[in-house]
Amino acid sequence: MKTFLQYRIALQTLQSNRLRRDFSDLSAIPMYEPVGEFFFEEMYGPRDFSQRDNDARRLQHFLHIVPGVHLHDIEEILELISITADLDDDLTRRLIALGAPITFDEEIYEQVYREADNYDLRMHQLELIRNCLLNVYRLSRSHLLGMALESSGLIARLAGFEAGHTFLLKGYRALRDVSEIDHFAVTIYSRELIRLDRIYAKEQV
Repeated sequence: MKTFLQYRIALQTLQSNRLRRDFSDLSAIPMYEPVGEFFFEEMYGPRDFSQRDNDARRLQHFLHIVPGVHLHDIEEILELISITADLDDDLTRRLIALGAPITFDEEIYEQVYREADNYDLRMHQLELIRNCLLNVYRLSRSHLLGMALESSGLIARLAGFEAGHTFLLKGYRALRDVSEIDHFAVTIYSRELIRLDRIYAKEQV
């Protein structure tokens, strides 16, 4: 019998592959390739993110060693991580309750996605994704922040915050050489909104 974690990783694998397929044109732009990898692997990749998510909840205790970053700067990032984890957990439970095979396809995925009936929450998730991309891009302009993240790995490890620190550092590295993020953020938002409305059979407004 397959475990909850196995179904969860199967879900994340499908989502990551779907994102890579739907946004392959963005990843093909050299400037956006590192951002795409971060988005596909570190946000939605097929792995157990429980340690990263636990670290994110304790992030405020780490920020005092990262100059130029305050809790209000990353509140939406923390909310996005939390909402995404909850939504994925819910879909995983629905797949198991449906008796779906571990090799479920995109049709079954969209069926449970629609049956979850949380359009407004999905809309909020999309808004958070767009806002987080824009805000983290703004933060990545700070060389002081980059120096602090690059030099604080040992402190983070000793403090039991290594997974959260690695997530922040990879995000910074993915965005530091990007000259503008608007096209990436707007494309993600607009295409995912079209997909969301298609799944819920809502008309575009």
